Amino acid sequence: MKAQVFVASYAKDFPWLEHLLFSLKKFGTGFLPPVVCVASEDYAGALAIVAKNHPGATVQVKDGRPGQGFMLAQIAMMSCDLLCPEADFVFLLGSDCAALGPFSPEPFFDGSGRPHLWFQSWESMGVGSPPEKAWRAGTERALGFGVRHEYMRRLPIVYPTILYPCLRHYLEHVHQMGFEDYIYTQDAKTNDISESNLLGAFAHRLMPWLFSWCDLSSPGAYEAYNKLQPNPIFQAWSHGGLDYIIDRDCEYAPGKTTKGTSARKLFNEILYAKPHGTEVTP
Repeated sequence: MKAQVFVASYAKDFPWLEHLLFSLKKFGTGFLPPVVCVASEDYAGALAIVAKNHPGATVQVKDGRPGQGFMLAQIAMMSCDLLCPEADFVFLLGSDCAALGPFSPEPFFDGSGRPHLWFQSWESMGVGSPPEKAWRAGTERALGFGVRHEYMRRLPIVYPTILYPCLRHYLEHVHQMGFEDYIYTQDAKTNDISESNLLGAFAHRLMPWLFSWCDLSSPGAYEAYNKLQPNPIFQAWSHGGLDYIIDRDCEYAPGKTTKGTSARKLFNEILYAKPHGTEVTP
């Protein structure tokens, strides 16, 4: 099994990307070198960050239509089989993620080699919840069938590379146009396309054998799965900045929680502090 981390990024998120790559270098084992995907104008900047923080990483270029960067990122994240040609499984992460401890592929798979995929019913999240408002209509419109669940519950999300071309071909068949053309047309509507929901809902309906499905809809299910499948990946909020005070209560070490601190302080403590406590944040 060949697993690879993939992140679609751009210049505005580079202050986060450097910490992600450094954390993968520090804590990641068992993966192919990570792939960072950017547009041409950000290629030189991405190369510099890779050289400093994870020299083994690869920078891939994916260009798109001017002014539609969000949709370009969606397209890139639904084309990982093309951008990560050596991988059997792709771990999707955002630039504002970081590994806070040992990170390897094995805990994200069941005993038969299928990746766990977390999902939750819209009903259990509440009608009109932010995720439902953001993604449900676009997912149903794209796939052409009703969708009862949200599939973007935590990062990383692990996808077998065989899934990507199947989804793209399906969308082309349903909408009778090229995959990228269809995705770009949605930006002019409500901008409610989510790669994780398209991949998850498509696989759940048409290729369910690819995953070990983890239903979070019942009370306490999230906590139970989180205990069974602990995750060293911390996800921040890129728009808040590195000094934004974290309000999520995630324990990252015995007796230590993310709540009330900032990403910068967290990274200094875990990624960069030397034994005498000197801060060496890039």
